[in-house]
Amino acid sequence: TLDPGHFHAALVQKEMYPGVARKVHVYAPLGSDLVDHMARVASFNRRKDSPTAWEMEIHTGPDFLERMLQERPGNAVVISGRNRGKIDRVRSSLDAGLHALVDKPWILEEDDLSKRWRSTA
Repeated sequence: TLDPGHFHAALVQKEMYPGVARKVHVYAPLGSDLVDHMARVASFNRRKDSPTAWEMEIHTGPDFLERMLQERPGNAVVISGRNRGKIDRVRSSLDAGLHALVDKPWILEEDDLSKRWRSTA
């Protein structure tokens, strides 16, 4: 998970999936968005009915995107957070060959529209 700033990022972990590793890496700046995300996932792990068993490995710092791309802990990334700059994170992830599960919107500024088309071309 990359910079989870929206509750949609945690919803992906509301249940366990066959073939998906239980260890999840989260790359983000240290702050309230990350703390909120961790609390949501922890609540899924602690619930009485159908608890999950996610193991979270947290990587914090201002260079979280670069670290994720360099360390490459898996073959997929969840991008569901603050929208400004999201298209650059999506494009970097796709250019690195990662599968990306991304919530909307990807783009807030008209100038970023060309970045989206380059990503999917």
